[in-house]
Amino acid sequence: MTTTWFSGGNFHGQSLAQIMDLVAIAVTDLGSISERRLARLIDPTMSYGLPRNLNAGPQGVNTGYAAVQCSMSALVMENRTLATPGSIDSIPGKGNAEDHVSNSTWCARKARTIVANTEQIVAVELLMAAQALALTAPLAAAHPLGRGTAAALDVIRAAIPPALDGDRRFDTEMATALDLVRSGAIIEAVEATVGPLE
Repeated sequence: MTTTWFSGGNFHGQSLAQIMDLVAIAVTDLGSISERRLARLIDPTMSYGLPRNLNAGPQGVNTGYAAVQCSMSALVMENRTLATPGSIDSIPGKGNAEDHVSNSTWCARKARTIVANTEQIVAVELLMAAQALALTAPLAAAHPLGRGTAAALDVIRAAIPPALDGDRRFDTEMATALDLVRSGAIIEAVEATVGPLE
């Protein structure tokens, strides 16, 4: 006796597509919030008097972290474009045999790019916050950092010295900060000091 099998599965990735779209939207918002905080750091009118662009070198010949912030705002704009839901779009395929296509693969790829972009934005926020702390250290000596913040700063400073002599190549520092974020080294140091983060 011969048995014949026919595939009758209904394989549709709409639920995955919608979840990936939600992840993309949420992480885009996180990146946007982070970038706005670092934008405040370079603006003296919004940073309680920090030097413009966190510049520690001679004014007029150094730009500080201005271009770094611009790069992060570009990633935010890219994220916002990519966060447009893909799960709401459909082009029928296979001669209309697939009358509704979920675009789940595209939604997952977009979400992955947004996560990577946001990791870089958060890493730069940490880098620039460390610079701000270096610039205010003499004035804030009587006000020590919290234990968790100090632990995070120690990890950053072990890999990236403060920029106190003017401009230098910030792309290398941005990459190093990203490595610290992706490795989990900063979170591990903070949790070892203050306990698990909830």
